[in-house]
Amino acid sequence: MKKVIAFLLVVIGFLLINFAGLGLGSLFTNPGANSEWYEGLDKAPWTPPGWAFGAAWFTIMVCFSFFCAIMPYLTTALQSHVMPVIVKCLSHP
Repeated sequence: MKKVIAFLLVVIGFLLINFAGLGLGSLFTNPGANSEWYEGLDKAPWTPPGWAFGAAWFTIMVCFSFFCAIMPYLTTALQSHVMPVIVKCLSHP
């Protein structure tokens, strides 16, 4: 149970870091996609609506936070199972 709580705290920490980065970035972009300049661009007909960018970045940051939290476990598995296979394949053309 303690490992689960520790994992969740790590995920929450990465979520805070990622969304703080998004918030900082939004300070520098001002209105961003809602600006007159962006709205005045001649965009392709398949350009998604503005809300899609927010939904996409939200999803990316949540997935990235979970990935960062499980990376220590993946690193161990990669070192012991996957990396030797990759090295062997690359070293024998």
